[in-house]
Amino acid sequence: MGGPDFEACGNLFKQGANSTYAQYQYHGPVSGLYAHNARPLLITVEGCKEICGTGTQYYPWKKSSATITTWVLPVLGLLLQLPFESNAFWPTLWALARWCGSPIATLSYVFWNIKVTSKSAMMIDMSVPHNVVPDQQSDFSQMRDSLYILSVMNQYCFKRGVSSDAGEKWLRVALFSNSLPLKPVRLDARTIVERRTDLARYLREERKKGVVPVFFSLGWFLFSLALSIQAAFGQLGDNQTAHTLAFGLLLAWTPVLVIATIVDRHPTGTIRVRRKLNKFLGDVRRSLLDSEFKADYIRSLGVTEADLSWTTKLDILEFFEGDDFFTRFAGQGRRRWHHGVAHSILADSESDFIAQCGRGWLEYPGARTSMELGSQKIVGLRYFDFRMVWQIASATAIVFGTAGGAFILSCLFKLLP
Repeated sequence: MGGPDFEACGNLFKQGANSTYAQYQYHGPVSGLYAHNARPLLITVEGCKEICGTGTQYYPWKKSSATITTWVLPVLGLLLQLPFESNAFWPTLWALARWCGSPIATLSYVFWNIKVTSKSAMMIDMSVPHNVVPDQQSDFSQMRDSLYILSVMNQYCFKRGVSSDAGEKWLRVALFSNSLPLKPVRLDARTIVERRTDLARYLREERKKGVVPVFFSLGWFLFSLALSIQAAFGQLGDNQTAHTLAFGLLLAWTPVLVIATIVDRHPTGTIRVRRKLNKFLGDVRRSLLDSEFKADYIRSLGVTEADLSWTTKLDILEFFEGDDFFTRFAGQGRRRWHHGVAHSILADSESDFIAQCGRGWLEYPGARTSMELGSQKIVGLRYFDFRMVWQIASATAIVFGTAGGAFILSCLFKLLP
């Protein structure tokens, strides 16, 4: 037995509205557009069940296929442009489930990392005067490499257990020191500056490409949205067009996520990058724990042994065995409560030194030393920062705004015949 035909039973009700089916007319109050326009002939729920039946009327294949080609395929094309990891089936599956199942959390973390990256870019831009283009061997170039490495580190989870202040000071020395002598490892006698330069070059080469196909998928989605808007308001009275537009609005946060992940790009080989970062940090840690290299470093800085007393906290063999300070990739919302390591370093440096010096701060005496040692009130590495509330609020507004618009259009907005 087929389902009801609402168009046929509607015509049947209109023909007998003043005689056979008069008792099924609805005369009560109405809301929405009908409350302010000419009131059409309305039927009660009981009358609808009596005349039309209680089954389900499905959309014909012509309309269903139009929805598939207009929305389902563009959405799938957008989802395929999300920043998946290569050769990692289960991490990819869990990441997709997290992106689709918790878009607010995903957008919050992506926005936060974009903020950290933009702060790094602003600080390095402010480090030199206007219209000055330093060469590749300048202090500017070295600081740019350091901040770029820091922005990549921000996408990784760090191991819990190390002292937060010692962890931040350790990262500061690794990123900003030019005078720490590194212990040669397997005939590798490069200086710490050369190691950072090579590491930054490798990270830039590993940065994931493929932005142009993303824009093609995004353009397809926006074109479909424009067609649905035109169809919904160009064919008043067709319920299916309104529902199709609502479906598009429900998923309108997906292009925002895709565009944000274009900015917050991740390395192609996240595991290889993590190993190189840990290898570099491990070599810095061993040099800081070596009494001879540490003494040379103290003399070059002009500080006392007490100023580097925190290095004893790095001598935990069980914790640092295997050089795995960074444990897993957590970029683009792959890990909940991920805060990263960059913001505490950037915020402390900005408030302690850069804000007072302004543009050209890198030329001031002691600028690199200030970045290297930090202030006396180091907060340390943290797992959450209350300043993330702004990013959470923005993500909530985007997702609830699009989903709320879809709900209003589909459930509350009645298109006039």
